[in-house]
Amino acid sequence: MEMLLASRVKRVRDRPADRGLAGWTVPELLAVILVLAVVVLIGALSLGRGKATADELACQDNMRAIHSALQIYWTKNDRTYPADQAAFEQLLQDPQYFPNEPRCPQDEERSFHYQYQYDPATDPGPEGITITCPISESGHGSIPTAAGDW
Repeated sequence: MEMLLASRVKRVRDRPADRGLAGWTVPELLAVILVLAVVVLIGALSLGRGKATADELACQDNMRAIHSALQIYWTKNDRTYPADQAAFEQLLQDPQYFPNEPRCPQDEERSFHYQYQYDPATDPGPEGITITCPISESGHGSIPTAAGDW
């Protein structure tokens, strides 16, 4: 019996310590932290690009909706378009055309209006209308109206 106890004690002493956090070496910890940092960085970059793309598509969709509202306006107002930016902004705020005024998703303060360009003297048709995103640094650009869009 004494020999059996001695052999068990010896086995416990000879066993290597359980590897917990204390068993990790510094290079192993640094490698794990580096891999996690790279994964987080890749995820953050992907999310940022996805939001920018979604904002651009939403802004372009707003501009297309504005073109559709202009077509309805043209039909209801004896084949005329809004004469200037002020009349255009009234159209955007008219609940008959839009329940909520369309805004660029990057316009967080909701203080900018889409820009409207139309010169009936030089081009009285829809081809002369251009709607531009109000946030110039957004890169959303503008959507000119082509005859095929109507």
